[in-house]
Amino acid sequence: MSRPLPTRPRFSSSWRSGCRGFTPLVVPASRVSVAEAVATYLFNSQLVSRADGSMALILPQEAQEHAGVWEYLNELLAGDNPIADLRVFDLRESMANGGGPACLRLRVVLTAEEYQAVNPHVLMNDTLFATLNDWVDRYYRDRLTQADLADPKLLREGRDALDRLTQILQLGSVYPFQQ
Repeated sequence: MSRPLPTRPRFSSSWRSGCRGFTPLVVPASRVSVAEAVATYLFNSQLVSRADGSMALILPQEAQEHAGVWEYLNELLAGDNPIADLRVFDLRESMANGGGPACLRLRVVLTAEEYQAVNPHVLMNDTLFATLNDWVDRYYRDRLTQADLADPKLLREGRDALDRLTQILQLGSVYPFQQ
């Protein structure tokens, strides 16, 4: 026999008492309809913890382009919760190329020691961003035909691209063809 979820106040208080730091955020349907949430990918957003303990909400551009959703998000930002920043990104190309709206969801939380152990050449900055854009422009084909798939040059191109990428990121030889 299934039981209904407790009413919101009881549910929130039981979670707050059992989960230190839990802050429930409710998006009322009267403010953002299900259709608006779907169209703007609102619930595919990502909350990211910041060094000062606050959070940034990472959002797809569609959320900013919808006046009602953006108004609600700014009210949320001004409210009593840990969200201190709204960051908007144009993810249309990523979603069109198979990334889907969930491309915001990857989150890896590291301790200071773990962060120091990360190869600094894989951490995104303006220089790396420009270099990777140049790499994509040089190596990424905008289409493949059946004839391309039968052409041995495609394999060489792919290997050249991966070899250059591992050089950019200073990963060393990670692929068998690089040995």
